[in-house]
Amino acid sequence: MNPLPSNQLGENWARFLAHWIASCFGFMLNRLLPLVLEWPAPAEHAIFPRWWVLLGSAGLASLVTVVFNANLPVTSRELMKSAAMGFAISAITQMFGLI
Repeated sequence: MNPLPSNQLGENWARFLAHWIASCFGFMLNRLLPLVLEWPAPAEHAIFPRWWVLLGSAGLASLVTVVFNANLPVTSRELMKSAAMGFAISAITQMFGLI
């Protein structure tokens, strides 16, 4: 039995969790960047999601990303792909007004 390289976790929950966290980060980054950009002069009627809605929607939407990326190794390149996919899912849900 050959040991795994040091940059791979193997087929287990740790790999699943690593890609899920990266995807949640990308999802929340898309939702929070407008808030950070408007921080010096906030808009009067800006509506931003509550923290629990943001975390819940990021967690649920990121499950789609994990289905596709859970078999990939845990490297910086693959985690960036998961974060970008989470960012894209957030953009799609905003475009269609799902969240």
